[in-house]
Amino acid sequence: MNIAYPASEFENDVAAVEGFAQLLQTGFENPEGIRGTVRVTIPEHPEQSFIARYSDTLLIERHDMDRDTDTQVIIPIATIHRIFNEFESLDWRDPDIIGTITFTGDLSFANHLARSCIRPSNWTLARFRSAGRLHAARGYRDLTQIEYLHQPTQRQILEAMAKSRPLVITGLEPSPPCRDWSLDKLAERYGDAVVRVRSATLRQTMAEFVAELKAFEANPYDNMIEGFVKPYTEGAALPEQMWADFGPLFFEREDFIPPQLWLGSVPMHIPTSSLHRDPLTGFLLQVIGRKRLDLYSADQEDLLYPMKSYNNYQPCWFKPEAPCTDLYPKAKDAKCLSVTLNPGELIIQPAGWFHQVYAIDSPNMSVSYFWRY
Repeated sequence: MNIAYPASEFENDVAAVEGFAQLLQTGFENPEGIRGTVRVTIPEHPEQSFIARYSDTLLIERHDMDRDTDTQVIIPIATIHRIFNEFESLDWRDPDIIGTITFTGDLSFANHLARSCIRPSNWTLARFRSAGRLHAARGYRDLTQIEYLHQPTQRQILEAMAKSRPLVITGLEPSPPCRDWSLDKLAERYGDAVVRVRSATLRQTMAEFVAELKAFEANPYDNMIEGFVKPYTEGAALPEQMWADFGPLFFEREDFIPPQLWLGSVPMHIPTSSLHRDPLTGFLLQVIGRKRLDLYSADQEDLLYPMKSYNNYQPCWFKPEAPCTDLYPKAKDAKCLSVTLNPGELIIQPAGWFHQVYAIDSPNMSVSYFWRY
């Protein structure tokens, strides 16, 4: 399923922009027949700007550049070079990436285009293949219940991880305990901490984000676009100021990549995280409200229509919350394992498990940590 690795170095900026256009084209998929246009402007080299037209394939056009387009993206040449240097690990939620780009117009087209220019590493591909073989051998697609462990030892956790089987841990006593947290307390304690960066011009502190959440709860809306228009931090980096209260509860801090914050208010019929899988084992601590996780074993890959362009995590085209069996007919045979996570509980999701997450209660907060190994 891998697509060719892109080049990492170019003779000059003009070659890098051309390579960027080709990167988008080779990573583009459009199974749902989306139609639209995106103007991509490189401010240092405006003559190299182009329009990406969505068709069955992605068409790159450089004529009539003054015409109206659905979406406009301004991306510095330095960020384009960085995309090539970091395609295996590039995270669009990184303030140093998303904070350099300007978006206007229909943001769903920008989101679609962003997916097309990242690539999985050979290591990630091998992890997913290994998980698929193990899950098939152990018959995990037929699991009907998830295992619970009360206050386990670290050795018990390691043994469970080696089996690649999901696990919920209960009896945790973080300090302060999860029951003591609220939106007001978060705003009071971390008001100046930056919790979300969505573009070169939009950064939000905790205090500002909490105010947005309260406004959303007073006047909710359904038009949500991942990464852009959603009252949810979607795995933004946990601010350093919050580590002391929400750092990992097991092992050492160095055993995990930097934790992520999942804070917001999302209606139950819209997933907080759409169906995807991760190449690293994830630890998800539930802090405020409850979440429901729907899990699918790695050996069901052919039923879930995963995207070919991805790196840190692999999204799926199939959407369980709005199933379209005409476009994705194999998905009707997929088997799901569901679990509800309560405040103070932690779920371990071994690498390769597909999962989709819903907020049963709003507001909702979780913190995730990915095991490095």
